[in-house]
Amino acid sequence: MAHHKNTSTHMKLFVGNLSFETTQEELSAIFEPYGPIVELVRPNDRETGRPRGFAFVTLADPEKGTAAVQALDGFSLGGRKLSVNEAEDRGHTSYPPQGYQPSNDQGEKRVDDRPVDKKGKKITYKSI
Repeated sequence: MAHHKNTSTHMKLFVGNLSFETTQEELSAIFEPYGPIVELVRPNDRETGRPRGFAFVTLADPEKGTAAVQALDGFSLGGRKLSVNEAEDRGHTSYPPQGYQPSNDQGEKRVDDRPVDKKGKKITYKSI
């Protein structure tokens, strides 16, 4: 059996505006005609454990993926109009992005310009 390592032939779709009640099975069912579905990810909110309002559906065939976007963008599911489009491929980079430099108004280093007392110690301000 041939083993496909190249995933660029797949199409990953972002599905937004999902109702919390929408199940993975329901999502599977509406995308199945455009399948085969390679992967379906419905992230849960870390705080509440409830499903978040979006999912990623990866379809094996990009042409069927395009057809799915055209057919299902605006499709009503669970009383909400879905937002379906091709997911931006962020690759497998971790946060922060490569070359990311945190911005700091003072330039390189933050300047400690607090006044000093008679002993040369920085004066600390008590928060109100």
